[in-house]
Amino acid sequence: MATIADFRVRVKAALGIATTSTERGYEDANIDQHIKQVVEEFSIYVPAEASADLTVIAGARTLSTASLSRLLRVAAVEVPLSQWPRVFVDFDRWSSTLTLDLSPPSVNTTARVYYEQTHRVDTDGSTVPPEHEHVIVEGATAFAVLARAAGAANTLEVSTPQPQTHQHLRIAQTRLEHWRIQLRRLGGRVVRRQLVVPS
Repeated sequence: MATIADFRVRVKAALGIATTSTERGYEDANIDQHIKQVVEEFSIYVPAEASADLTVIAGARTLSTASLSRLLRVAAVEVPLSQWPRVFVDFDRWSSTLTLDLSPPSVNTTARVYYEQTHRVDTDGSTVPPEHEHVIVEGATAFAVLARAAGAANTLEVSTPQPQTHQHLRIAQTRLEHWRIQLRRLGGRVVRRQLVVPS
């Protein structure tokens, strides 16, 4: 999977930057921030899927979701495990606590939580599917152009060629609009899996 450095190279290529840039908004650190911001927004429409086994303490019917990394939404809770057909229970989520609709178990019991999470992108790689990496590049490029225009509008830069601020703003706004339309379309294609309709 692509690392954040791989995404940065592709964003810089889309911006026409061959090496390291010192232009406001186009520095490597800023481009990395644009990539992370885009990944967060992308995750709302196309989340990563994960599962984790948590322990329901004897005599309790609650679970803490604090250990679930980058949690967006809990899709289902399976308890007990190793049964077929599988047993899913209804639940309520409040903050980082799940309250399960079951009788408190007499012994510690393992529950499997299926959930959606934000995607990860860092120096080790990312969870963004390869077929959607171009979406991250397009969004980060648009945010970089917007940051460049905003920086130019707020300062008078004499050491570098002054960009056409209004033109940059129009380009950034148009690209962001098209990018968000693409996100909504992708989100409409993603089927939110409902493992079970609890009784």
